[in-house]
Amino acid sequence: MRFEAAEWAVVPLSTPSAADPAITGAKAAHLARAAEEGLPVLPGFVLVPATRTRSALTGDEALRGAWRTLAGEDGREPLVVRSSSLHEDTENSSMAGRFDSVLDVRGWDDFVAAVGTVLSSARRVRPLRPASQDLPDDGMAVLVQPMLTSAVGGVMFGADPIEGRTDRILVNVVRGGPDHLVDGSTRGVRYQLTRRARLVGGAPAARLLTRAQRQRLVGLAKVAERVFGAPQDMEFGFGPDGALWLFQARPITAMPPRPPRGARLLGPGPVAETLPGVLQPLEEDLWMAPMSHGLAVALDIAGAAPRRRLRRVSVVRSVHGRAVADLRLLGTVPSAHPARSCCAERAPRARSRSRRLPSDPPPGGGRPVPDGATRRLFESGEGP
Repeated sequence: MRFEAAEWAVVPLSTPSAADPAITGAKAAHLARAAEEGLPVLPGFVLVPATRTRSALTGDEALRGAWRTLAGEDGREPLVVRSSSLHEDTENSSMAGRFDSVLDVRGWDDFVAAVGTVLSSARRVRPLRPASQDLPDDGMAVLVQPMLTSAVGGVMFGADPIEGRTDRILVNVVRGGPDHLVDGSTRGVRYQLTRRARLVGGAPAARLLTRAQRQRLVGLAKVAERVFGAPQDMEFGFGPDGALWLFQARPITAMPPRPPRGARLLGPGPVAETLPGVLQPLEEDLWMAPMSHGLAVALDIAGAAPRRRLRRVSVVRSVHGRAVADLRLLGTVPSAHPARSCCAERAPRARSRSRRLPSDPPPGGGRPVPDGATRRLFESGEGP
């Protein structure tokens, strides 16, 4: 898309008009508001259509001046050029990943090209919205900030959007900036925290965050919730000097009500590999019961779940024709109670010491293992 500086106004993030999403778009407006409230936000400016505001400077000279403030007189300091559309980061739609961002932009020519790239990406969302929502310039603005080389970065939810719990904070972190996590190139390390920064379910194997960093992130989540009136979906980074920076804050668009006490957490989990599609009634009759029984026996032998619970509930069931499993029973998500997670980890060792008596049937009424077979399993090292 062709970019003409005379048609665009420069709105610094530090000005009051920058906090108006109707002018700068929700992404930039949220950062401007966060900065105004004292949250750690990098400086920057927003390019908006000149028709949206009369108080901002326009033209090539104004743009070059704002660019030099961030990039330096020689233009060698790296910048990040991002979208800030009127259609993204709203309460009803995040449009995450729909628009382009350009990182590590150096020099004037590359900066102008990056702005054009971001503006052109607005055309991709036209088929996703009604014609009545069309806006001049596709509702796009361009957010420009210094590019921070993060030591550690990631995404943080100020509440648990899966379970609808506002007393939990979810953090997914990687080495480097959050862009490595958002683009899917790197698998993050997941932390589940209480609102006092305590770990839920134990520490992950790769400990990328220190206790002090976890406490600072929880503090950021609490302040952001107070500023915006609800838990936020945030991107953050810790710089080489240890400083914490907020790169993005937007509403959590899929926050379900908290399930009642004792509710099961069902999902496709590992059964999706075996039964990925919608099942016909005959297929449900043929496969659901045997799969549930087999998994229950495996969990019981491994000591990974209480036998009483395995007898009371089905490990696998059908929901609207699709196979789903109890994710907590299978251990694919941590227990809501840390003590239970700890007990579940210790159970296999306790079960291996006590061994199952041959006369003790597994869940579901299966046949007991004969004495000789049990002895051979333990002698070969393959027993539970």
